[in-house]
Amino acid sequence: MLYGERIRVGLVGIPSSGKTTIFNLLCKASAEVSEYPFTTKSKNQGIMQMYEPRVEVLSKILKSNEVKYPAVEIVDVAGLIKGAHKGEGLGNEFLSYIRPLDIVCYVLRHIESVPHIDGKDDIKRDFDILRYEISMSDLEIISRREEKLKKLSSVGQKEARETLKILEKIKEQIENFAQNAKFKVEWESEDERAKGEKEISSLNLVSAKPFFVIINTDISTSRWDELKNSLKGKIEDEKIIVCDALSEMEIDEKEVRNYGITPLRELITNTIKKIGNVVIFFTGFEGKELRSWIVQKGTTVFEAAGMIHSDMQKGFISAEVAKYEEYKKFTSDKEAYQNGVFIKVGKDYIIEDGDTIRIKFKV
Repeated sequence: MLYGERIRVGLVGIPSSGKTTIFNLLCKASAEVSEYPFTTKSKNQGIMQMYEPRVEVLSKILKSNEVKYPAVEIVDVAGLIKGAHKGEGLGNEFLSYIRPLDIVCYVLRHIESVPHIDGKDDIKRDFDILRYEISMSDLEIISRREEKLKKLSSVGQKEARETLKILEKIKEQIENFAQNAKFKVEWESEDERAKGEKEISSLNLVSAKPFFVIINTDISTSRWDELKNSLKGKIEDEKIIVCDALSEMEIDEKEVRNYGITPLRELITNTIKKIGNVVIFFTGFEGKELRSWIVQKGTTVFEAAGMIHSDMQKGFISAEVAKYEEYKKFTSDKEAYQNGVFIKVGKDYIIEDGDTIRIKFKV
């Protein structure tokens, strides 16, 4: 999967979990927030600039006239409650906003100053509710797909029968996600894998998307590990972020660091890179624009050329690549070139995190 200049993340949570406060913090926005549930009735959409200090270093070497940081498109949707897949609360219409996105962020809460919609904070219970409602919605989509395939299968269409078997495997993992926060289909062959992944992609199943959790709280940082432990055994530690979004809203990132806390934007950037299995590379020439790109690990320079511009891929000749750790040692692009930092590569070169890439192509 190629991404481009931005990766898309959806914020999902129960009402009054702090989703919109987190959205405002990350996107420097001013969407309406309230102590009362269902303040967000549709969706909020904005852009978070990823934490990427290498951009500043590279722009100084290149004397860039403009810079573009890697970005996260964030979608904040209406709060989800128990029974949403049956139309409770604001229903599950909001999932139509989440389905096309790349990663899901489940926002959970332990907030002593704002009442919980169910009366008491319970991180594990809320996480279970969110996964259950999403899974039920996904199963409804699978069911509609199955109805169509069964009609085709009944008139002897072999491919429809094979797809029905694949859907059974996917359904098992949707149920596994609801119960255990895991989704991993065991495919019997590469052909089955290709067909299965195509079904998952075309149906836009939220259960199958990479995810992480933000626990939003207003308690002392000394108790944050305690909150993390509430999900111990359910998901990996690297997928859990704890933050006090409201307090962080009131100060800048430098002050956040002065308190010994890593800013939420940096934590999210690092988590997205891990769970999304992505790397960031850069393009730019001296005195020109420096641009950042996001791709999945394993992406070739030829595939990336097509993502940047179709003409680049059609006329691809070769590429020059500089490793960040080597390139940053120099004060100018010319000096880096003279010292052989840029290496010529072919179309099969696999992009690594931090690469500066220049593609040669014919029009």
